[in-house]
Amino acid sequence: SRPGYSKIDICCSGWTRKQHTKFVCEPVCDNGCENGNCTAPNVCTCKRGYIKDNLQNCIPTCPIGCLNGVCTVSGICSCNAGFQLSPDGRFCTPICTGGCGIGGDCIGAETCRCRPGFSINRNTNKCEYHCEGGCGGGTCIGPNKCSCKPGFKMTQNSCVAECPRGCQHGVCTAPNVCTCEPGWTLDKTGTVCQAHCRDPCLNADCTAPNTCTCKKGYVVDPRNPQGNRCVAHCPGGCENGTCSAPNFCICNPGFVKEAKGSNRCVRRLKRSPMMHMELIPQQIEK
Repeated sequence: SRPGYSKIDICCSGWTRKQHTKFVCEPVCDNGCENGNCTAPNVCTCKRGYIKDNLQNCIPTCPIGCLNGVCTVSGICSCNAGFQLSPDGRFCTPICTGGCGIGGDCIGAETCRCRPGFSINRNTNKCEYHCEGGCGGGTCIGPNKCSCKPGFKMTQNSCVAECPRGCQHGVCTAPNVCTCEPGWTLDKTGTVCQAHCRDPCLNADCTAPNTCTCKKGYVVDPRNPQGNRCVAHCPGGCENGTCSAPNFCICNPGFVKEAKGSNRCVRRLKRSPMMHMELIPQQIEK
């Protein structure tokens, strides 16, 4: 016998003597108590992870209400379209076909959310490195980090085309390729923008669109100040002659240069026999 216990011959209604002992009565559940414990006559207490159905049977329960799925009679989640059961069988997790790339998380059926420093590529629906403003002629290799291709250089966190000779009066639109501003055209090399004058400049250079600048020694033709023609300039003038080149006069008919290197034209003197007579001194007899 056991000290403090009395031998039980008959248990109360709804109870039965526990097997292999004569000292303890335990409750009886007529229909059994699968997935639970019989805690009182015909009263089942379900084990953890199980819940009573309408027939008071203990059935498996779906974790956290089977979010994004339907809890079946067997207690297993049947996931909605676009979701799949997690490896531990507890949750329905979203499916993003092919994954979310780098820096992305699948937060819904075919829905990716990018982390800071990454952005979604609308063509692939995947996350990739994000460079504010893009990289132009380069590749985004990290958050706001561009790697420029040959012929491009980094300017203000973006790759721009490079023209080694510069691109004055134009825009460098491709490596060593200038696109000229209106009124300017590419020279023979195809790399430099030069001014374009509708009419050719005479004795002048086209220095701006439809603007002629006289060369050294020339001035704008006073007869047509708005024209494209420059004429030679003789600072001292060309009286009795014509200024035919910078500081060089050609005398009018009947006039000659006063001296070699002079721009002064003087009237040509008529020759006479007396002009070449030589006076012979007369001898005086003593």
